[in-house]
Amino acid sequence: MFSIVFAGLIFTLMILISSKGVDHVFGDSVISTISVEKFPQAIVFNPANNNIYVANRDSGTVSIIESTNNTVIKNIEVGMSPQAIVFNPANNNIYVVNKISNSISIIDSNTNTVITEVDVGRDPVALEFNPANNNIYVVNKISNSISIIDSNTNTVITEVDVGRDPVALEFNPANNNIYVANSGSGTVSVIGGSNQTLLGNTVVGTEPVALEFNPANNNIYVANRDSGTVSIIESTNNTVINNLEMGLLPQAIVFNPSNENTYVANYGSGTVSVIGGSNQTLLGNTVVGTEPVALEFNPANNNIYVANVVSNSVSIIDSISNDISETVNINNVPLALTYNPSNNGTYVTGTLTGTEGLVTLIH
Repeated sequence: MFSIVFAGLIFTLMILISSKGVDHVFGDSVISTISVEKFPQAIVFNPANNNIYVANRDSGTVSIIESTNNTVIKNIEVGMSPQAIVFNPANNNIYVVNKISNSISIIDSNTNTVITEVDVGRDPVALEFNPANNNIYVVNKISNSISIIDSNTNTVITEVDVGRDPVALEFNPANNNIYVANSGSGTVSVIGGSNQTLLGNTVVGTEPVALEFNPANNNIYVANRDSGTVSIIESTNNTVINNLEMGLLPQAIVFNPSNENTYVANYGSGTVSVIGGSNQTLLGNTVVGTEPVALEFNPANNNIYVANVVSNSVSIIDSISNDISETVNINNVPLALTYNPSNNGTYVTGTLTGTEGLVTLIH
């Protein structure tokens, strides 16, 4: 009798703990699936209103998801082929890259309306906020340049020539510079945050496509897709201090502050490589789903979330063991992820049968 009563008490306690909102007692699962518009390519959390903004590439819109009830409250028309999106904390606006329109749409967070559209270079594909000067930096792939937008006036103040086929960029708070991955020339361009001019080009591996700043050592990590390596750039003199072998086709990279390791998604080998923060060496490779394309750190549980395109799944890597703690299957092709601190959920954009856009909430 005692064992039955004790078991009942334990079961009741577990239910109560779960109902109190303690995260991941039973692991992550799909909480909600939200319909958006066609081909949601990029996603960002807006801390000014706790909403999620989704750039829908094929419909030329941005869907706004209200975090409390996880419903779309508005679809905003922007330019043609929006495919990157960022929040600007200096003015609480959302900046959207319109690839075909060669422009940036700026959405006011208070009214959720487009306040202006700024022309940039040809084929813009990515953008980054620089908190040192509150400017927005836009990667123009065909123009081989970076357009710099002043946040106060929302106008382009200068355009900086970089290497061939730039595709990604990263801000370095250790020196306030912007680092640009030039996929066509195998270099990283460094733009000075104070003078907005090109400081130099650092040779890395073949086809650099992603960058990440590591605050534990102030270095920049560069994923070189074609050469299957990660180049580590030392911030003081902007030289490569190490080239590490990864899996096939590394294309996404994220830093984990809970263990100071850097995680690299290898699209071609279905693995995530883990680089040690202290010794800057490869710690190992974790097998995930097929064709991982995006990574996100979740500070609520210190885990890494991996979007696997072909597997239609999200792999969750435990930060302590660097093993898969769970795989969550979703009903779409996952493309991008963002973490929402207002509800501790991870939102995953995806497409279903090439037409319907979906956002899946995992918690």
